[in-house]
Amino acid sequence: MLAISVMNGLVMGVIYALAALGVSLVVGIMNVINFAHGELYILAGYFSFLFASVLGLPVAPAMALAVALVFLFGLLIERLLIRPTYGNDMYSLILTFILSIVLQNAFLLIFGPYPNKPPLWVRGASDIFGLFSYGNQRLAALLSGAVLIAAVFLLIQKTWFGRIVRATSQDRGMAEWNGVNTTRLNMLSFGLGCALAAAAGVILSPVFPVTPTAGVPIALTAFVVVVLGGMGSLWGCVVGGLLLGLVENLGAAFVSSGYKNVFGFIILILVLLIRPAGLFGRAKL
Repeated sequence: MLAISVMNGLVMGVIYALAALGVSLVVGIMNVINFAHGELYILAGYFSFLFASVLGLPVAPAMALAVALVFLFGLLIERLLIRPTYGNDMYSLILTFILSIVLQNAFLLIFGPYPNKPPLWVRGASDIFGLFSYGNQRLAALLSGAVLIAAVFLLIQKTWFGRIVRATSQDRGMAEWNGVNTTRLNMLSFGLGCALAAAAGVILSPVFPVTPTAGVPIALTAFVVVVLGGMGSLWGCVVGGLLLGLVENLGAAFVSSGYKNVFGFIILILVLLIRPAGLFGRAKL
């Protein structure tokens, strides 16, 4: 049971980290809290279900198309809803909260309250070190999530776009003075943040079916991971996501599954008592 719980924790931890990276990117660049982050996760799951199960597209193109559409939807949200609120963070928070409710009700109207699940990428199970059998779909989710996280790190650390992102997050005024088009950067960053939520959605939806309200706990968990790891820290998102995934699944296995979500908040409180800025955050003097 311990080994299976650890594997489940790693799978969920990678998904949490991927979703949290999207939150951290938007908060770090735009200082915007997107309350609809979880609904964009669910939207990608529904798109993947429609393209693969209803239209019959192969799984990989269906997933890629779902993420691309959510990315474009994110650009539209930034242009129409977020951009007019620059200078007043409370307005953007309220608008994304309203968008979250609108999307939930749209999902309910279109798809109904019933779970929908895209087809599995792979079937069967694999023997893990001779200890236990584990589903190939979950292993595929773990591997693909890890690859995407590595790609995000390469994008931020090794590319021209990443250097602009890091410079703007540290000093927006100086970045603008050096010719950075921060309006365009905001739009691309918000779209990328939405795409990361979508990637988490298409990876996990074959394992856990999507429902209209299933994005709420994902969004809350992503925000918890960002705070736990430290605001603005990419490594904090990864470590925080893995830690939260492991604690939740081990707690559910050895204590009670009814308290699964409580364990994460307990860890968050304990960490913040010791390090108020989070695991990798830096306290402001």
